[in-house]
Amino acid sequence: MMHRLGLLILGWAMLVGLGACVSVQVTPYDLGVALQDRGELPAALEHYKEELAVHPHHLRARFNLAVIYHDQQKYSAAKEHYALLLAYYPNHARSLVNLADIAEAEGDLVQAQRLLQRAVEAESDRAYPYGFLGRYLQQQGQLDAAQTAYERALAIEDDVLTRYRLGTLWLQRGQVIEARQQFTRAVELSPNDVKSLYQLALLALQSGDSAQAIYYLQRLTVLTPRDPDIFVRLGKLYLEQGHYTTAALHLWEARDLQPDAPEVERLLLQVYEAILQQQRQQVTTP
Repeated sequence: MMHRLGLLILGWAMLVGLGACVSVQVTPYDLGVALQDRGELPAALEHYKEELAVHPHHLRARFNLAVIYHDQQKYSAAKEHYALLLAYYPNHARSLVNLADIAEAEGDLVQAQRLLQRAVEAESDRAYPYGFLGRYLQQQGQLDAAQTAYERALAIEDDVLTRYRLGTLWLQRGQVIEARQQFTRAVELSPNDVKSLYQLALLALQSGDSAQAIYYLQRLTVLTPRDPDIFVRLGKLYLEQGHYTTAALHLWEARDLQPDAPEVERLLLQVYEAILQQQRQQVTTP
């Protein structure tokens, strides 16, 4: 939606610049969306308010205004606009989900769950309310109910995030095989899903499958090149396998990202000692 409106505004600007005779009406809401896309939130807020002054029932303008306040953690203003929207559209599930997020942030867990249940009832044919409900129930330790919510969501739409969350739920239960299945499916849906790849790497490490762990960690070095933990883990693996030069290269990367980290310095010392020992053996070998 936002990209379509952005193209509309771009087209309008081109027409004006070329002196075209065609008149394209651009509303304050259109400008608000364009500004929000560019991160100019104060200006976007003003345009949404201008739109709502003329059209107070404009659902998208009201929702976008509430979302900006929500993201800024101005919860009172966000709640006011979500409530106004729900007064016109009582079954607007995304507003209910967002209000639940605010309630949870403010510590009102009863209200958060009640709002999420309302969202599920409002749009029972959509996956995302079940996904949010599952996340909340999982955080509260209600794993059976969370699993049911996730499975309901996946029955509607096979979603990467829901697969990942269900995988973490299986880990909480100590069910490694089921967890791996969910993370693997998430990566099948989105090959660059960093969180699922990382979990698969950890599971490979725990099972002693060094080759598989290296495979996943190497993929992560491309996707998250600023994460020193990935390079440290790779350095350890290559050190254990006796690939000392490769281990050093990865540990140097980790040190560049996180200077003076004691673990990295300790591992590098082990690598240097191993290389020196290897060189001594080569010299003494006839």
